[in-house]
Amino acid sequence: MIKQAQQRCGDRARFFVGDLGEPLGVEPESLDGVTCSLALHYLEDWAIPLNSFARALRPGGWAVISLDHPFSPPLPTQRGGYFDRELVSDTWTKADVVVTQQFWRRPLGHAVRSFADAGFVVDWVVEARPTEDAIARYAELKTVADTPSFIVYRLRRDPVR
Repeated sequence: MIKQAQQRCGDRARFFVGDLGEPLGVEPESLDGVTCSLALHYLEDWAIPLNSFARALRPGGWAVISLDHPFSPPLPTQRGGYFDRELVSDTWTKADVVVTQQFWRRPLGHAVRSFADAGFVVDWVVEARPTEDAIARYAELKTVADTPSFIVYRLRRDPVR
């Protein structure tokens, strides 16, 4: 993915892979933006990556973070309620391959507090849904079109901090 992104963007952007358990290896205030797609919900503690993102961003810089939606229906492995932070697992089949993945469910308020604690303000929220074109192409998407699955946050580094 990194190689494809570099080919598409050339020298207009820098791309790298980081270990979310470690601070980013970049100079403070050296980045305009950070993206983190469908990854944080695999971590119990977001303090290291979020603080690292904020540290790396210039004042007013942005982060786009996508996650499993906190309002998604409960999973069969889920024992707690909406307000509980809990490690759950989900299993699905794609192209005859069965995949079981564990991730952390947490309420919306926990996510927003984590962003604020790291020095971010929420600038925009998108609750992703499949388009009509996507549903026409992949009929199985019809079953999830009206159920929240993913949420995307655009965050801004608080310029006061």
